[in-house]
Amino acid sequence: MKIHFIAALLAAAAALAPETGRYRAEWLLADANARLAAALRGHATSASVEVALDEARRAMSALPADPRPPFAASTALLMLKRSAEAKAVLERALAAGERPELTLNLGRARGTLGDEQGAQAAFLRTAWASPAAIATLPSSMRTTLREQVRALEQDLRAGRLAQAPPLD
Repeated sequence: MKIHFIAALLAAAAALAPETGRYRAEWLLADANARLAAALRGHATSASVEVALDEARRAMSALPADPRPPFAASTALLMLKRSAEAKAVLERALAAGERPELTLNLGRARGTLGDEQGAQAAFLRTAWASPAAIATLPSSMRTTLREQVRALEQDLRAGRLAQAPPLD
């Protein structure tokens, strides 16, 4: 009886072992997001943002298909004025699946790198996929993007648009 109990405990531990990495990644991601939120409010140092970046990168390896860690990492990189690195993180993440929060940060990274056309394409793609996702952009940009999306939707309804606006 005792051997069966020990065997059951070992089997349960073996089954749960992969979950511990994901569980730890969730905690890392939560701390990274808290640090980034504090930095956005002006209550954190660049060293804290560096810690958030490290935590987001560690979470990326444990949560490979999850868009949250690359979003947090790219946000930290943008805050640290490392836009080329942010762009690279975002491009890898977008290759796995497009999400509005990722295309929004891609637009920011492209803009800070001087690629205004690429930034506008990313922002338009974001607004097309999720109008609410552009809420953090300046009001004038949101207005212009909403007008562009309305025009694209009219083209779509009229049969003049075959696909979503390109990301590039």
